[in-house]
Amino acid sequence: DRIQNIVEVFDSETYARINTYDLVSRNGKSGRSGPSGPCFAKSVTDDAMLMLNDPAPDLLEPTPDGKYFMVAFRGPKPVTVSHSAQGSCPGVGIIEITSGGQSGHLVDVLRSTNTVDNVAVGKIPGGHDYTGTERSDVHGAIVVSR
Repeated sequence: DRIQNIVEVFDSETYARINTYDLVSRNGKSGRSGPSGPCFAKSVTDDAMLMLNDPAPDLLEPTPDGKYFMVAFRGPKPVTVSHSAQGSCPGVGIIEITSGGQSGHLVDVLRSTNTVDNVAVGKIPGGHDYTGTERSDVHGAIVVSR
């Protein structure tokens, strides 16, 4: 869930929800009340009003060994769906899958950057009108096996 920064786990045969884990805490279980996960340290900091540790996950895909998910994290100036896609640590998140696929936690963020200081900021309806220079906004993560 992009807005809540969580991953919902469902049984693919019964469609029953099995678990929910977050992408903001170190352990994936304590949300914002626990120790911050890697997105906090990789957050954009050139706008004091932008909420830190806000991954805003997009599409994800498992690695071939099934141990991780690679997930796109949106940026502070989203190209599309700005009201729900604004995030603070643009790049690719690495989620370690645990408990046989029933749980996980964010272990790192491969931070992307695209600072273009001559591009107008503009309004972000439903979000924060970001005033910084970061324009990185990753859409989708695809894992390629070789």
